[in-house]
Amino acid sequence: MDPLVVLYIVFGLLYLLIPLSYLATAIVSLTKRKHGEVASSALPSVTVLVPTFNDGDSVRRIINSLEVTDYPENKLEIVFIDDSNDSTSEIIDEFASRRSNVRVLRREKRLGKPSALNDGLAASSGEVVVVYDADSAPHPSAIRKLVATLSGEVVAAQGSYEVDVRNTLNKIVDLEYTLWQGSQLVAVPVIVGYNYAVKRSYLEEIGGWDEEALAEDHILWYKIYSDGKKIRYVEDAGVRVLEPLTFREFEKQRARWSKGSIQATEKVIKTKGRMIPKPYLPNFLAYTSRYSAPSQTAVSLVALTLTLVAYFAFPQIQLLLYPFILIFLSAIVIACVASLLFCLRMGKVSRWLYFLPLSFLVLYQNILFSLVIKKDVSWEKVEK
Repeated sequence: MDPLVVLYIVFGLLYLLIPLSYLATAIVSLTKRKHGEVASSALPSVTVLVPTFNDGDSVRRIINSLEVTDYPENKLEIVFIDDSNDSTSEIIDEFASRRSNVRVLRREKRLGKPSALNDGLAASSGEVVVVYDADSAPHPSAIRKLVATLSGEVVAAQGSYEVDVRNTLNKIVDLEYTLWQGSQLVAVPVIVGYNYAVKRSYLEEIGGWDEEALAEDHILWYKIYSDGKKIRYVEDAGVRVLEPLTFREFEKQRARWSKGSIQATEKVIKTKGRMIPKPYLPNFLAYTSRYSAPSQTAVSLVALTLTLVAYFAFPQIQLLLYPFILIFLSAIVIACVASLLFCLRMGKVSRWLYFLPLSFLVLYQNILFSLVIKKDVSWEKVEK
């Protein structure tokens, strides 16, 4: 066989591995169904932890939602860990004055979210711990449905999440979350920092949350998989959240997420832990394609454009360029079809129209990831 043909075949197979894995995951997601619930008599006691820091503009979202939760009040305690110096404190104090199962912990010094969660864990007693942010607006049945999945080796459950759309950037981010979750239906469910439940016994076994982490949720799910335990993604335990309205705030948020991910990965490598559960190869491909396929689409679009320009500008090399045109075009089409299937499965077909803008946004985020590797990134509040 002509060596040049071999080169095209090898390059094509390697280049299309990620989009084909993405497509395979999307097809499998269409077969996934929702989990059932447990009877009220079997419900465990639950502690809801809500860390707050100057969330006066958004804290009523979680308060209003918790007021209408269908979880039995006699089995539910709500703990706010408040480091605020604005109206947040007055708002949550008023809520606590009306509900006997609501407590507020005040700290003299702000030490970050992981520290707040650990303080809340130490001051509470629920068999299951559920975490929300101040801007979370969970569905009334979310807590019950999260708790229903915790049994045996399943020590944590992550509920679904969608964005309260206020501008075009929010629509694109909502599509990003939709695609992530479509993949989580199939393989490697992860914890995203809110609307998740963990068995208290497991949290106490591992010493709670890592207080040095920028992404305490990331380290937690690494620990779970490293211990051979399981995380369940619960599609119908929904929450609506706020996301940044400006690109500057989005960039600030993703820089912290990227640095937190780097820290978590370094820790799991040092401890020889696991980032994904068994079976490793299919889970690795599903997990990798979840993060890489959209950005590869942007790369393919740029590469296709440049290749087409060269194709028409230099007729003498058209035969050499034609296979690359097919490969780049195939990668784009496969990723677009996969994202459409995910949107169909998650009931958000209209969001699919934003897939190409999303691909460039994710590509930028991947570039940002590489830029913060050697930079110091501190936690700072993101305006939403």
